Amino acid sequence: MTREWILAVAATAAMASVAGAMNLPFAKNRCLLHEEGCPTAKESLPEKIEHLKREIDKGKAVYTDAELKRLQEKLEEAELLRDFLLYHPGS
Repeated sequence: MTREWILAVAATAAMASVAGAMNLPFAKNRCLLHEEGCPTAKESLPEKIEHLKREIDKGKAVYTDAELKRLQEKLEEAELLRDFLLYHPGS
């Protein structure tokens, strides 16, 4: 391996890491998918729902069918919890 190749690989890895942290349009959100690399501050339920919707909107350009299905399931779960809390607050 040449020094240039190693530097190119390192630069690519660094860019991917930054893209993921910044939630760029072409980056997968591993925190939502696999709950890894999550920030210490937690999102509120409405924020999480909007975040999931934005990620799902990225579609197949970023996510596989299985990943989109997983994100959709998480969205449905979060919306169900939100609705339960809104309409059954004393339960």
